[in-house]
Amino acid sequence: LKLEDYKDRLKKGEALNQDQLEAVEKYDEVVHNLEFAKELQKTFSGLSQDLLKAQKKAQRRESLLKLEAEKKKLRTILQVQYVLQNFTQEHVQKDFKGGVNGAIYLPSKELDYLIRFAKLSCPERNENL
Repeated sequence: LKLEDYKDRLKKGEALNQDQLEAVEKYDEVVHNLEFAKELQKTFSGLSQDLLKAQKKAQRRESLLKLEAEKKKLRTILQVQYVLQNFTQEHVQKDFKGGVNGAIYLPSKELDYLIRFAKLSCPERNENL
């Protein structure tokens, strides 16, 4: 704005000092630099937006991966609990004590350990809930 004012004053015939005259001579260069700075700012703004989008995408992906890992852990825990709960059933115990119906033979002591562990690690369900 100051350069435009100097330019207008020069057109009107006013006398300008040497610094003002040099500034008026560089008017086009200043305008060009301003336009370049605006374009550069737009580019940086676009890059910044792209970076933010990429970061959000990566965070969503990471949270989905964590969620899937948690689901996998929970599935494994539930599967183990299901297997352990089966050891508390009488017919399953008989199968393992005798090594029949596809079950391997387990000595009574080891089977008792599994049954106790099953009772400790698998809470009883309240069927009324």
